[in-house]
Amino acid sequence: MEGASAGGGREGREESRGDRRAPPGRAAAWIGAGLALCVAAPAAAQRSPITLIDRVAVVVEGPSARDRASQVATMWDVFVAAHVYLVREAGPGAFDLWCDAAAFGDAQRRVVEDLIALREAVRLGRDVVAPGLVDEARDQLAARIGGHDVLRAFLRERAISMESLDAALRREVIVARFTRDSVRLPATLDAAELEARFAAGGHPFEGRAFAETAAEFEEWLRSRQLEEYRQRWLVELRGRCRLIVNDVSRELAGAAPGEGG
Repeated sequence: MEGASAGGGREGREESRGDRRAPPGRAAAWIGAGLALCVAAPAAAQRSPITLIDRVAVVVEGPSARDRASQVATMWDVFVAAHVYLVREAGPGAFDLWCDAAAFGDAQRRVVEDLIALREAVRLGRDVVAPGLVDEARDQLAARIGGHDVLRAFLRERAISMESLDAALRREVIVARFTRDSVRLPATLDAAELEARFAAGGHPFEGRAFAETAAEFEEWLRSRQLEEYRQRWLVELRGRCRLIVNDVSRELAGAAPGEGG
């Protein structure tokens, strides 16, 4: 399967508050002439090597000509992000799984959110990564799949370099720390309010007594509230930028050996 060329962003959708047309040639300039990525299928998959022409997937830039500072992700960035998530979710079972269009679509949505936050972090000079944080993130990922040797084997099978992995983890580290420092946690509920929320239902602890699940319920509720706050914050940041998204999920799914390109 061969994807579109680097300048093929015109078929994507552009979301913006102002001019809804993508600037001519801008996407091509970000990625140059395009980078051919050869993803070799494992022998067990019995597929031929697949060539993917990398192209722009997501652009987040300033809303005006005076503020065009941008963050860009390509198809390859989405591919790597999807496999990082796969390892976190499946652990050693990741070797037996292949990302489909839905998985790549979810990964692209996460990349969109990350780039919106990342652009603001860079704008505020909050994109410095303390020494060791990327190493720590890599260690955690390796522990999830069974060790560094196993992680390296998985990356080789999916044709992902350690440099690509570290770039993805660096972005995650910046976004996670910036989000933590920017999103205000909801106020802690007192015991009566917490019990009232529990009695209202709509949570995974229904059918159990409040007294025996209070701590778990409070943790679940605060986690949900934090996510709601985070989404509101992202909407606010989204209003300050111009977003261009080219859906690359189907192209990536077609390139995955397990999906039969």
